[in-house]
Amino acid sequence: MNAWESYRILDVSPRASWEKIRSRFRALVYEFHPDRNPDNPDAAARFRQVVEAYETIRAARARSRKQERHYYQANFQVNDELFEEFFGISKPAGPPPNSGPDFRYDLRIPFIAAIQGMETTIEVPQVQPCPHCESTGRKQSGRQNLCPDCHGKGYRPIAPGLLRLGPLCQRCQGKGRLGEPSSCPVCLGTGYQSTLRSYHLKIPAGTEDGDRLRFTGEGGPGFRNGPPGNLEVVISVEPHAFFTRKGKDLYCTLEVSFAKAALGGTVRVPTLDGFRLVHLPQGTQSGQVIRFPGAGAPGGPGMTAGDQIVEIVVTTPQGLTPGQRQILEEFHQLEQKELGLAAHE
Repeated sequence: MNAWESYRILDVSPRASWEKIRSRFRALVYEFHPDRNPDNPDAAARFRQVVEAYETIRAARARSRKQERHYYQANFQVNDELFEEFFGISKPAGPPPNSGPDFRYDLRIPFIAAIQGMETTIEVPQVQPCPHCESTGRKQSGRQNLCPDCHGKGYRPIAPGLLRLGPLCQRCQGKGRLGEPSSCPVCLGTGYQSTLRSYHLKIPAGTEDGDRLRFTGEGGPGFRNGPPGNLEVVISVEPHAFFTRKGKDLYCTLEVSFAKAALGGTVRVPTLDGFRLVHLPQGTQSGQVIRFPGAGAPGGPGMTAGDQIVEIVVTTPQGLTPGQRQILEEFHQLEQKELGLAAHE
């Protein structure tokens, strides 16, 4: 697979930043992971294709950096002491190790569970280096010969007899030797093995939408002995049919009939802990609020909990019975009469 085809498979531009390429790789690996698609044989092939494309781009960019900065790996078959003797300097080090990609897991939890806290177990697809082939994806047959183009040096000399490092040998890719590789029978040539790992999560009380749980070192494997990436669990809170939340405070509306609001009386108000009985005064109006201190979401250590704020909504009756209509008409006439008397006073 060449580099241009690899960019096409990952659907990124050749000018894309390395962070964007890594982000796209993580998304595709998660989408086509075989453990997430057990009934789709095409997903496994697509998964291997994505991993191979990513490794091809990574190797191509690493080679480019080596050529620009004159970085040459130890397998170029150049003796360190001889290098220092002719050049007067130590052999340059190879590319620095890179940390592995970070993984993201989206977890959706119920509204009440976010307020009160919960425990749950998740299974996260992970990609680990194949120990059978040391993440190369290839199994050497054991037979290796000197590269005829560079004669085992790993680079092309500038001119015969000159000990100057030229461009990287394209035939052996700087290894100096040619083998007879075949795909690794364990990882099928991807260089990685897919696994599912379980994590037991404790979601703290008062968790908000968008909060993250971070597991250091539980992401993708590092490159060139670099540290592994991290795993982030991103919390998404489901909406509730009755409550909404702003910070630590809970909000809700309570519908009250016209008669109850006018005459006053006792109503039941839902809370996180069940129902509370509240007495409404006569003449309660829409928009008035009832506040329950400390009945909202819990705060952090040393912080008080939020409040529950209940807004009253007075409803207008519909579909009146003849008796109800007569009573309301009498009420209206009495109201108009009293208003008229008040106007003449």
